[in-house]
Amino acid sequence: MEKREDLRLILPYLGVVVEGSSLQWPSPVIEPLKAISRGPGHSGIQSGELLFLAISDLRHSLSLSSQRLSASASHGYALFFDELLSTTESTKWFAEVLPALANLLLLFPSLLEFNYRNADAFIDGVQTGLRILNSQQSGIVFLSQEEIRFMINPELIAGMLFLPSMADNEAIEVVGPERFSNYTGYASSFRFVGDYVDKRDVDFIGRRKTKIIAIDALWHENETVQT
Repeated sequence: MEKREDLRLILPYLGVVVEGSSLQWPSPVIEPLKAISRGPGHSGIQSGELLFLAISDLRHSLSLSSQRLSASASHGYALFFDELLSTTESTKWFAEVLPALANLLLLFPSLLEFNYRNADAFIDGVQTGLRILNSQQSGIVFLSQEEIRFMINPELIAGMLFLPSMADNEAIEVVGPERFSNYTGYASSFRFVGDYVDKRDVDFIGRRKTKIIAIDALWHENETVQT
């Protein structure tokens, strides 16, 4: 496990560490995640401000970055969870969604380990493990146009935490996502080819003047309706 170069290159961005032949969270992270997974009665996290403090502490324990989160970020957490969400929605999020996310994070090292132990068994001669792609390097990235958009605009991935499940007649408008990567190809020919500097104008609160509309495709057994 520890001899895999693809794993070694990506570990500094994940926070997990190699202990013997296994992947694990550093010990200072495990207990806080366990407390969060048990719900607000154990973690005490039941507001946006407290969630921000918990995330800041986890970042510090993981030593992922020497830069602290912007002071204005705490206001964003408080605004979303404590003001924009209804009391019922916020209570449910902290009681159900946040513990589920913490449980998933606790499983993350073992899931990642499973990925690497089985990564090269899917397609002969092709490296399929999660890794950083160098310029013009191929990977097992069979990406559709939607997935490519999420790769080059990674804020969309984080945004999924805040987007509700859509009804059949609903759409979601995402405002301001910044693009960070250049690429070529499509599906299995996808290649990362370097950084992209997004020079689109910004609006009065600093968001890029980019809008992305998300809709769900609906399945119809009748092919004439489907098309």
